[in-house]
Amino acid sequence: MGSRFFIITCTGWLVRTLETWREDPSRLCIMEPVVNAVFVSSLNTGTESLQVYDCDTGTQLKSYRGQPVAASTLCSVGHASHLLVAQRDKPFLQTWAIHQHDVQQIRLVVPGKVTAMAVNSAGQKYCVIGINEKIHIYKLLSGRLIGIANRHYQPVTRLVFSPCGNYFASGGEDGFVYLWSLSSFIERLHQIHAPQSQPHFVLGQHSDKITGLIFTSSGMRGFLVSSSLDHTARVFDMVTGRPVYCLVTADAVTSVASNTLGSQVFLGHADGTVKVVNLLPSDVHGDIEVSCKGVMCHEKCVRHLAVTPSGSHLVSGGDDGEVKVWVVTNSTLGSHEAAAKRQPHLAHRRTIHTGRGPITNLAIKQINREVLSEGEMTTKEVIAPFSQDHSNPLSCPVTVPIKGRCNPHPHLQDLFTSPLMSSIPQVSGNGGGLGVSSDAQNTVDQLKMTNSQLFKFALKHIIGEGDL
Repeated sequence: MGSRFFIITCTGWLVRTLETWREDPSRLCIMEPVVNAVFVSSLNTGTESLQVYDCDTGTQLKSYRGQPVAASTLCSVGHASHLLVAQRDKPFLQTWAIHQHDVQQIRLVVPGKVTAMAVNSAGQKYCVIGINEKIHIYKLLSGRLIGIANRHYQPVTRLVFSPCGNYFASGGEDGFVYLWSLSSFIERLHQIHAPQSQPHFVLGQHSDKITGLIFTSSGMRGFLVSSSLDHTARVFDMVTGRPVYCLVTADAVTSVASNTLGSQVFLGHADGTVKVVNLLPSDVHGDIEVSCKGVMCHEKCVRHLAVTPSGSHLVSGGDDGEVKVWVVTNSTLGSHEAAAKRQPHLAHRRTIHTGRGPITNLAIKQINREVLSEGEMTTKEVIAPFSQDHSNPLSCPVTVPIKGRCNPHPHLQDLFTSPLMSSIPQVSGNGGGLGVSSDAQNTVDQLKMTNSQLFKFALKHIIGEGDL
């Protein structure tokens, strides 16, 4: 009797579950541990700087309290263990631990108002910050400024790191797109009179403001896509730095997104439409006219686009204050000519955010649902207060260890280890005194003589004192 009752109960539960799935398939995903979390910031947020939504169900998972967030500055540190943003109209950054509601009390002061920002996701964490036309590079572990790039002549509008974390791209109101190597800035730390860092590639110039930059998959097939108000979106090969495609549309392109493979590019426009362009397979390189009508996604300009890792859903945010989830249908497969003749490729699924003003930041992160609700969590990532000492680290005083009891300068110890520190002779003591060994004394005498010769040489050839 008991087993029969158990079978009947399980059968009833299965029937109800299938009926629920038939009415709304997304309801079966509610308890999935890993979700596609949509992070959103708006112009009028009040005390809540960020909201987090479940892309599959539309439910709000969490909110973060703080100051209003500047546009194009939302970054995640590490495996989404921290969130880092810039404050609107103020020279400050603010950060949250992913599981905490309130902002962390870390002093992150920058030289000016931030117009764009990005953090690399692999290796040691560096933060690149656009302030007017300059790009400042900070190391998050020490908080020290390691370099400044000054190549744009108008404010920087977009910054993005490559998937490997070794390169970052910048775009500005001047229309230029540059690819920078992070190692070039680190190498300059070891040079006293190093020249200014130059871009790894000068990828190209649009004739108007850059509105979007995105990287596709890493490796030999990696692309960088830039969008601009000049009605074009350009696709660059990361191996050669040369342009591969130039997508020409009838309207200004205000946002851009791509799936992981780089086979589909989504273009948001000022009139509220979104167009889908299939890049693979394609045998034609060069200019491609995007003649499809597109899908009307928002009543106003489409400012942000993001694609889920699977490529099955597109999330859009506009100046109308709405964030919508769209299903990417299979009809997008095929050539450019065939895709242009088909019906719209996006189907509206739900609206997850509305009523708080124009969207300023939007991002999708795969994250464990339980992490957002945990009270305590240990994170490996360290974000140090930003240092206001912008001098070259090589000009810092070097502390010579006596009897091995003192450490190098903390800035030097964090950025690099000088080879001189490993070759300093050890000073030995006799009977608790400060007696110096003969080898160490000889070395000190040689250094004094060498310094004296260098000083005389400088006076003779620089100041012109003649023979001394």
